Amino acid sequence: MNSDQDRHEDRATDRTAHYLKRAVETLDAQFGEGYAADNPALVASFLQSASIESAVLSADKALEDTLATVLPHADKSIERVCASLEYLKPRLFG
Repeated sequence: MNSDQDRHEDRATDRTAHYLKRAVETLDAQFGEGYAADNPALVASFLQSASIESAVLSADKALEDTLATVLPHADKSIERVCASLEYLKPRLFG
């Protein structure tokens, strides 16, 4: 395993541990001390929801980053195509 993959797995483990801790804290605060320990299925559902939301937020961020990189180049390409069409317009349409 390379060090980048190790760091990624460490971050994933840290996030999961954070979500678990928060799940227990939140459920116990809402329903009383020990509720999370007595209801592991609810804790699992909480973790699953947190994981799904994290994945969605990560995907949104990746999309925003990609668009921020691609759109300026797309605008330039569109401008070039439009300029070429304007230049060729008399030849194409008389």
